[in-house]
Amino acid sequence: MSERRARLGLALRIAFGVLGIAFMVIAFRETWNRSQEHAFPRWTAVVAAEVLVLAGLAGASRGWVALFDGRGSDRALAQAFYTSQLGKYVPGAIWQAVGQVGLSRSADVSLAQATTAFPVHALTQVAAGGTVGALLALLGVHLSVGVRLLAALGLLLVIPLRRAWMVWVLGVISRRLKRGSPEDVPSQGAILRAYGWGVWTLVWSGAGFAVLAGSLHAADPVVAAVPAFAAAWTVGFLAVPFPSGIGVREAVLIATVASPTGAGPVIVASLVHRLVTMLGELVMIAFAKSRTTLAR
Repeated sequence: MSERRARLGLALRIAFGVLGIAFMVIAFRETWNRSQEHAFPRWTAVVAAEVLVLAGLAGASRGWVALFDGRGSDRALAQAFYTSQLGKYVPGAIWQAVGQVGLSRSADVSLAQATTAFPVHALTQVAAGGTVGALLALLGVHLSVGVRLLAALGLLLVIPLRRAWMVWVLGVISRRLKRGSPEDVPSQGAILRAYGWGVWTLVWSGAGFAVLAGSLHAADPVVAAVPAFAAAWTVGFLAVPFPSGIGVREAVLIATVASPTGAGPVIVASLVHRLVTMLGELVMIAFAKSRTTLAR
């Protein structure tokens, strides 16, 4: 029975990977074509952005791993996290969650732990985005008072980081937790560590966008592009029906990046950032897979 289950799990992982890569290729091609409509950033800026995005992605999986408090294999959990990112390019808005939870089972964690960890991880990521995005209130000197106030309200997203509130929020979502079974909710320390890694990822990834925007003279000041990216990423993350927040993120960036050259360069910077992120995700998937294979 266990051998049959292992074969089924392998078949599902292969199918998920093939489907995810296929839709990523489609998204990459469409994004590349759109980016060619305006001036392209300098290649030195693209390479620098790739390095910064990779630095962010290198820490991204640590937030997921932290939520299990040492239970399961860190390498297997990291591989599950990176592979599941392919699911966000597949229409349907559920495939990343299904992949992240399902693939994490190979790390010897229970289905209940993985299922509960996913919304917790999502809430820590949103809180991290709200925290970094709130810096627009200070750095977005050319923005209206209303936009800066909205950015500052992003700090309210940290409220669920308190474990008691996290249990309550998950209780609203899940009847099982609402009936008083919160033991699978990660510890307070694990929640805060996941939040810290979320901040790490958004700062580095936002810096990559800032480099691209600076290359196109699409942000003034350039440093404000970092919290602008975090705010746009958060809104795009919450816009579940849109695969990878495509379109939504660009709209928020146009509203929050004070571009002296118009909306076109902002859009190109965002599209090129998507391209380098896709490439970075493939690099991290290959790296995580090689680590797991060597460990075995």
